[in-house]
Amino acid sequence: MMKRSRTYDVVVIGAGLAGLMAALGARRAGAEVAVVAEGGGALELSSGSVDLLAGPWDALAEGHPYRLVGSDGIRDGLDAFLAAASAAGLPYMEDAEHRNQAAVTAVGSLRPTYLPAPGAAVVQPGCSVHVVGFQGLREFHPQVVAEGLRRAMPGLPVTWGWSDLPDGVTSLHPLQIARQLEEPACRRQLAARLAGQGVGAALFLPAVLGLDQAPAVRAELSAAHGGTVAEVPLLSPSLPGLRLGSALTRHVQRAGADLHLGARAVGAACGQGRIDSITCQTVAGAVAYRAGAFVLATGGLLGRGLDVGARVPGLPDAPIYETIFGLPVEVPAGPLAATELLAPGGHGFVRAGIRTDEHLRPPGWSNLHICGKMLAGYDPYAEGSGGGVAIATGWRAGLLAGGVAK
Repeated sequence: MMKRSRTYDVVVIGAGLAGLMAALGARRAGAEVAVVAEGGGALELSSGSVDLLAGPWDALAEGHPYRLVGSDGIRDGLDAFLAAASAAGLPYMEDAEHRNQAAVTAVGSLRPTYLPAPGAAVVQPGCSVHVVGFQGLREFHPQVVAEGLRRAMPGLPVTWGWSDLPDGVTSLHPLQIARQLEEPACRRQLAARLAGQGVGAALFLPAVLGLDQAPAVRAELSAAHGGTVAEVPLLSPSLPGLRLGSALTRHVQRAGADLHLGARAVGAACGQGRIDSITCQTVAGAVAYRAGAFVLATGGLLGRGLDVGARVPGLPDAPIYETIFGLPVEVPAGPLAATELLAPGGHGFVRAGIRTDEHLRPPGWSNLHICGKMLAGYDPYAEGSGGGVAIATGWRAGLLAGGVAK
């Protein structure tokens, strides 16, 4: 049976934050773009906030992804992301001094992040806070959040309490609560049940206040409360992360890129350092995607773009492999995992990835660009740089791929 084929200027492999930004960059360059991916990326596991960098720029090693794109490239990527998110209905706000902001976590600690998710709980100077949990929602405990805030910010006036969910909420799963709160009658009833709680204080609620209509839900509750209503992210699933993934995906499609989910890349036709096509397995069979340029944004070990223990024909034995093209993976020396889960120095395996030139191309390849967690030489978690690297390198890879293709 003959394999079906499709032809584009640029094919982006991966639909996470880096892949979606790459698709937007390639469209900006004027390319016809397809995004192929087995699933929708890992944004649902994130807080929806964008971490740029927790430490000093000068501490970054030579070869760090940020050094490949430069400060102008970082700024260009951030501007593109802010414009795309705003157009998708998620207006992220930078600090006026371009500093990190302190977002409240599910245990009440403060986590530095450059762009808190829209509506995220951020303690403003001089305010007081009242944390409210919903009866039956086991993923959120207001007393835990309140005690964490008191430890993180001694002297901050913090109280806490409980509220019943509206009668119309028939499921206690966070995603189902969010969908049901998008019904006007349901959120009006919630506003009535919150009346009298935390008068004069900012209300911090669990992040279940809507999915696609979250800004409208928060706005209505804030108007009824007469002050700030903000959300504290749950551990999983993360509604702010889902909102970002859903909004950016719709925006990429509106920008003119074709999105093919359920398409797992399983092989490639390559020759003389150039990729002619990739083969994706779909429910309808194998499909060949041909293009002038390709962007690899398959998410490293978490996204299964890298694998452990597989044997790639033609490559020497190595602990970690790239799964589609058999690209060599740089693995840091020393132990791949620390003895502590949250080790201050991070884990070695997280820094594994593909080394590239300044055009984000692996050595010897002319039409393949790498971005996001597939890149070597950085730890997105210990550095607090995951979202920023995904945005900056994804956007740059897309622009480069679009230029090569055209």
